[in-house]
Amino acid sequence: MQFQEYRCNSCQKLLFKGILVDSEVEVKCRGCGSLNTFRGVSQERLLCFKDECPNRVKRETRIEAIEGEDD
Repeated sequence: MQFQEYRCNSCQKLLFKGILVDSEVEVKCRGCGSLNTFRGVSQERLLCFKDECPNRVKRETRIEAIEGEDD
């Protein structure tokens, strides 16, 4: 997976590179001082639904992980 570039909305200066998942980040530009807010993509958009994919997370495994967090 390749990192996405996040740039200032005002001056287009590169602020950071990364992958935002189910998150929101607020960054102040060191160039022009404007405040920028970036929202990440939903985790669901990053899941692989192909049966033969080695990175696929099975639904049962995900449910077990969520239930384990509640303990």
